[in-house]
Amino acid sequence: MRPLFFALALLAVPGCGHAAAPSRSAPPRAAEEMRTLLSELIAVDTSNPPGNETAAAQVAARWLREAGIESQLFEPVPGRAHLIARLKGSGAARPVLVLAHLDTVPAKREEWASDPWTLTERDGFLYGRGVQDNKGMAAASVLALRGLKNDKVKLKRDVVLVLSADEEAGGKAGIDKLLEAHPELREAELAINEGGLTELSEDRGRVRFVNLQAAERVSRNVTLKATGPGGHSSVPPAAPNPMVRLAAAVARVGSLTFPTRLTPVTRLNVEGRVKVTGGELGEALKRLAASPDNPPQEAVDAIARLEPALAAVLRTTCVPTVFNAGTRPNVIPATAEATINCRLLPDEDIQAFRARLVEAVGDKDIQVELNMTPPDSPASPVGDNAMFRAATAAAKKVWPGAPVFPRMSTGTTESTTLRRAGIHAYGIDLFALTPDDARTAHAPNERIPSASLQPGAEFVYQLLSELAK
Repeated sequence: MRPLFFALALLAVPGCGHAAAPSRSAPPRAAEEMRTLLSELIAVDTSNPPGNETAAAQVAARWLREAGIESQLFEPVPGRAHLIARLKGSGAARPVLVLAHLDTVPAKREEWASDPWTLTERDGFLYGRGVQDNKGMAAASVLALRGLKNDKVKLKRDVVLVLSADEEAGGKAGIDKLLEAHPELREAELAINEGGLTELSEDRGRVRFVNLQAAERVSRNVTLKATGPGGHSSVPPAAPNPMVRLAAAVARVGSLTFPTRLTPVTRLNVEGRVKVTGGELGEALKRLAASPDNPPQEAVDAIARLEPALAAVLRTTCVPTVFNAGTRPNVIPATAEATINCRLLPDEDIQAFRARLVEAVGDKDIQVELNMTPPDSPASPVGDNAMFRAATAAAKKVWPGAPVFPRMSTGTTESTTLRRAGIHAYGIDLFALTPDDARTAHAPNERIPSASLQPGAEFVYQLLSELAK
């Protein structure tokens, strides 16, 4: 029996009431195990770079092995392993993948109120690097496989766990390498990954809705380059130097606004949000839902002011993020370079997109470089299908009354790669979070409410049970 490192969980957060807890009491041992495993995973510093996912994968492998589940590690780069484990089903349906990544963004100890690599409870919250992104999902997925095996659930399809490496940087050890080495993973029909949203009301009294991520925008880095003769700063050239020209171009691109356009997924999201949203935001969503083909600008502006993350998926966006120029205070730079990070809607016309950028740059002598491969991030099917039926049934057991509908995520996940491989991938957020909680992912003092921990683990178990039984 695993030693008790923590007091038993399901610790109540003031104001959370019953909403963040499952509809049935979780077994005490299950609550204890989720807390303990998450603590062990967070204790392994997998900051990317350098990663160190192998050490975290070995923790998960031990937990699986203790339940009689064998796993294998694929290590494309030393120290950077993916874990694969499979529960066999009858074969009546194609497999389902459950995916979580083991690497995290880095953390600076001096920016945190507690050690980032120690799961710490304080004032009703659990803190630690990766508690949201994405070690909480990893822990819950390991325990879900253990639960399916221990409960002897009869599976109509294989359930395949993948704990992946190199998601945050997407380098030489990422999901593409895993699919190349293990093409059998492409046989999966469905995948459950990160990228969804389970929103807790601001007063923490109820779960407002459960969103499955069914689409995501495509990331494209655009490089702007300006060149000139350079020289001594005491003798300014007659024409603006590269830094001045580039700065002006970056400012123009930074103010560029692409047209608002609702994809099928965002239409369903807006329609779902209308039913659970009041106040000024609710009114703006109603106006948008009433005219999705010709979005009212005042409604779009109100949404951008009140909920920027929702506004972001209504259009393609470009944001300047890096500027490189100059070597010394008394030297006029001969080159200047800027990076613009753009997030394209999945069906964006890449040629038209580049033309808009060149027009905004407004300087024929500034190079505009980007990957011109058309976006290839097909949305997963939405509506009355196996995933949405399973998610609705699971949510009913864990968060009664919370509606389930799709969303497009602002950022990029490994689901893009899975969808390109023909797998219908869907993102969840297993933890019920307020918008303020959600904003701590990648930030110092990353956190989840303590009361959201075990319900999140229960949701993953129930979702897999519904999909596979």
